[in-house]
Amino acid sequence: MLSESSGRKYSYLIIAVIACVIIISLPMMYGHFFHSGHLFYIAIHETGFILSSFLTMMALIAYKKTKITRMLFSSAAFGVIAFGQGEIMYQQMNEQVQMNLTNSGEILEYCVVAMTILFAVGIFYKQ
Repeated sequence: MLSESSGRKYSYLIIAVIACVIIISLPMMYGHFFHSGHLFYIAIHETGFILSSFLTMMALIAYKKTKITRMLFSSAAFGVIAFGQGEIMYQQMNEQVQMNLTNSGEILEYCVVAMTILFAVGIFYKQ
């Protein structure tokens, strides 16, 4: 009975987190609806943002249940990539002209490198 209650609590938490992430990311998407040819680009980043936010929360729940330190590194890695995806959407939000990927893509490149390092530390970390 206790396990079922705990599982339901985490399910509600995950649903609440996903709803909050979607609500937060809607204003970042709204500015892109009126740009021609820009919607697919931002949909990819929106999907990445939602997925990485979801995986951040799942890794934190896994850490809370198992107390394995590797889960904290996984959560941090997913959080870094969620930040990078959100930053790309935010930078491109009000840009009306042709996309300039050299300036806006740099933050995402740094986030991918940081995510890779955090995953590597999580994989090779020994307690």
